[in-house]
Amino acid sequence: MTTIGTDGTWLSREFGSRVCTGDNIRALIADHLDVDIKRVSDQADLARDLGVGWLNRLELVIFVEDWTGLELHDDDVERINVVGDLIRLFKSAKEQRDRLN
Repeated sequence: MTTIGTDGTWLSREFGSRVCTGDNIRALIADHLDVDIKRVSDQADLARDLGVGWLNRLELVIFVEDWTGLELHDDDVERINVVGDLIRLFKSAKEQRDRLN
């Protein structure tokens, strides 16, 4: 299955190392949760606005980890409340990986 990102690019559900941008992560969230991408703003609360419980949040993080090839620390998952938190943590993980390479 593929979905279209907010920037008009197509995202594939194939896993591996992908470009980690806010738009791509928002598109992945919308696709994974089967919601309109317009609902996936940085301020959207995962639980209240998108109906994501703790287990679903963990599944979502694993899905984005698989897609991007990045990995978050277990402690980071507890700090994710809104979409912007998820995006910020993945961008930080990418920057950290890039510094090490």
